[in-house]
Amino acid sequence: MEYRKLGSSSLEVSVISLGTWAFGSDKWWGQQSDKNSAATVERALELGINFIDTARVYGFGHSEEVVGKAIKGKREKLILATKTGLSWDSKGYIYNDLSPQKILQEFQQSTKALKTDYIDLYQIHWPDEKVSIKKSALILKKLFEKGQIKAVGVSNYSVKQMQEFMQYCPLHSLQPPFNLFRREIKKDILPFCCKHNIGIVIYSPLHSGILTGKFFKGKPIPDDLVRGGHLDLRGKNFGINKEIMLEKIEPLALKYGLSLGQLAISWLISQKGITSAICGARHPEQITENAVACDITLDEEDIKGINEILDERERLVKYANRVK
Repeated sequence: MEYRKLGSSSLEVSVISLGTWAFGSDKWWGQQSDKNSAATVERALELGINFIDTARVYGFGHSEEVVGKAIKGKREKLILATKTGLSWDSKGYIYNDLSPQKILQEFQQSTKALKTDYIDLYQIHWPDEKVSIKKSALILKKLFEKGQIKAVGVSNYSVKQMQEFMQYCPLHSLQPPFNLFRREIKKDILPFCCKHNIGIVIYSPLHSGILTGKFFKGKPIPDDLVRGGHLDLRGKNFGINKEIMLEKIEPLALKYGLSLGQLAISWLISQKGITSAICGARHPEQITENAVACDITLDEEDIKGINEILDERERLVKYANRVK
């Protein structure tokens, strides 16, 4: 397993991290057994993965509780990341609240659930238009200065929002989406983070499992909120993506002895500025397969070829969605 420094922080994180959204066993990902979740954490540690990412909102607190139980007696070996800002009411309605009092409340709830007295990487989940960036940043700065968190991160922030945040609090990492089908951050966010030594921890490296190719090979599309209505699995996009993945990307994967998903992760962590890829997993076999990606170095020519294929895909998708 390879390890990389997280921006300007003191943390050294594995290039593959374990994502635990599915541990929440909720409407987004469907049911998940806590037993499988615990076994997945155990396998991740065996593989050298020291970085686990969760969030207060995942499963309305259940994901953090599962992680907390699974890491009992192993806390000092791990770098724990969680997120704040998304709350829910008695009916399960999710809303954004980054008020200082809410952040402090969620921090206490997270440490209790995770059975720890500090969080390694504490992140704002989504920007909140109702609360100034200054207020949120200053409360995180206070937690950082007290040593209750070791690094400060934000997720889904624009360059402008990061610039404002950095006026009031150190910023060690950003968590954005990035994968073969979503490359928007390469335009301005990636260069900005590289310039300012902000670590980039990627979520959705497999595009909700789409980049494994399994749905293009006949596996039924799950009826959950994440994949059930995904545009890249519907209409004209499905056909375009199927051809790109199975006819153009898969031959390159086979050249390296990789699956489609492993190639997608290997391509991702080869990109300049990327610190770690959060790979969600439901069972030990999934995280075992994902971890293989860090053992393979893709040739520069093949990376260039993949990028050209992806450029072609973008043109095809734009045209297909423009023409009736």
